[in-house]
Amino acid sequence: MMKVGLMGLGQGGQLVAEALLSSSWCRLVAVASRKAHRIDRFVEKHPDIAAYDDFRSLIVENPLDALFVAVPPFLRSKYLVLAAEHRCPVWMLPPAARRFDELVQIMERFEKAGCPIAVSRSWGIEPSLQPDAIGLDRLGRFFLAVGGVDLCSGEDLDWRGDSIRAGGGVLLDRGYELLDTVVKVMGLPATVYAAAKGVSRPGTRFPYDTEDTAALICQFSNGAIAVASACWTSGPDRRDIEFFGTGGTLRVDATRVICRDRAGERTLTDLPRASNPLLAPIENFLSSLASQSGHFHSSIRDHMAVMAVIQAAYLSARTGQPESPGAILKMHDVNPGAACRDAGE
Repeated sequence: MMKVGLMGLGQGGQLVAEALLSSSWCRLVAVASRKAHRIDRFVEKHPDIAAYDDFRSLIVENPLDALFVAVPPFLRSKYLVLAAEHRCPVWMLPPAARRFDELVQIMERFEKAGCPIAVSRSWGIEPSLQPDAIGLDRLGRFFLAVGGVDLCSGEDLDWRGDSIRAGGGVLLDRGYELLDTVVKVMGLPATVYAAAKGVSRPGTRFPYDTEDTAALICQFSNGAIAVASACWTSGPDRRDIEFFGTGGTLRVDATRVICRDRAGERTLTDLPRASNPLLAPIENFLSSLASQSGHFHSSIRDHMAVMAVIQAAYLSARTGQPESPGAILKMHDVNPGAACRDAGE
């Protein structure tokens, strides 16, 4: 049985820990957090698992078969370097990086070490989000997608309000999974037009320079359009997207996956989603490690396309003009067609 470690015990880290503790592929042998109260709470429930307040100790003091990373992107960099040096496979929560160039640096370091690194993704991995289970081929060509993410965070955004540490605001932090699904289903947009502003909390006691509200329009070379919005200062919480096709519609939210005919009158598929969305991606990664197949669904390279879309969106928000994700890929000597194939197209 593989021995694995976990960096981070926040909300996401708790979901990762739950998945690892229930897995038949691995044994969680060590965790680490910078928050003493989180360590204490975890050790109280799991006294047989080693706990550290230093991420470096977690990596160097344990012969790990895999490292699971659930800390903010600004805390990852030097520890990912250390994991690559130790040739320790890594699985991370999204986003894949703060910027496209940072993604490339991480990817190249792990590929040079011959070591896998993957980023969580539900599409194509979670049972209810398998194209065959959905019956995706019945829905024809998608010509429109509309989705959004809303949640009401506390007034103090902490590191999420710092553009240097966070890399971006609500679009990167909360909109990532939504845009990743758009790219997986519809491909790489030809252009992205976006607005990203910090407008919904004037006069806050906790200054921040990342956007709290964002909206974007993606246009594809075949004429299809995707529209997405994100806001972390207004509830109730939601994360959903609907794809409109020539043969029907696909709706994905936090609890269900529903397909209807084009008129919306007849339900073709209605599938419940897992209560812990990380279970399937983690099991998939662990099974790939165990099989030593060398193929990993949702490797960090597979995330180049969505990171290019997000970078194009932030560029558009600054220039006020549509921007091309393909141009960003080419700027980094990445063939846009290859990036889209990696993304599953």
